[in-house]
Amino acid sequence: MTNFRDQNESISNHPGQTDQSASSQDVNVAQRAESDADQAATEAAGIVPDKFANQAENFSDQASNQVQAAKSAVTQPLPTPPGMSGTQATADELLRRLNWGEPALTIIDARSRQSFNAERITGAMSRDQINEATASLEHQRDIYVYGDGADDATEVVNQLRQAGYQKVALLQGGLSAWKAIGGPTEGVEAFSSPAGAKV
Repeated sequence: MTNFRDQNESISNHPGQTDQSASSQDVNVAQRAESDADQAATEAAGIVPDKFANQAENFSDQASNQVQAAKSAVTQPLPTPPGMSGTQATADELLRRLNWGEPALTIIDARSRQSFNAERITGAMSRDQINEATASLEHQRDIYVYGDGADDATEVVNQLRQAGYQKVALLQGGLSAWKAIGGPTEGVEAFSSPAGAKV
């Protein structure tokens, strides 16, 4: 900020100055005062100086570019879990679905309670639990049924279809096919014998 007292002393100390140099000093002082007034008015009005406006615009452009890059990266369709192939399913199909994560399916063991307790596909429910389960399962839910032979499993499959369940598949090969591909099992024998050991 300009000190007017200093300017006055400077002018009075140089009496030989022409009016022209004094008027040029006046113009400079006036210009500085006008510039200071403009800056003060800008700040008072909340107007952002150009350098801050440019920085804000650059950040906005960067954010916009990042959003566009993310959108372009997700233009490919998202993967979907494998679905049920039909009324018969392989152990590989069931394992792929379980490995997917939350497969929204139910596995029912159609064998006797003793066989179920000994060893079963991890997460399977016993045929004795069907009545309890059907009260809470959606009719569009995928259900896989397995047994020792086709007869036991077919009986449970038919029972479920008569109850209105439309997506019921018979697991081909039952528990032995499941174990042959290394599918996880649980039960008394599953924990007491090493993997692949005959019990």
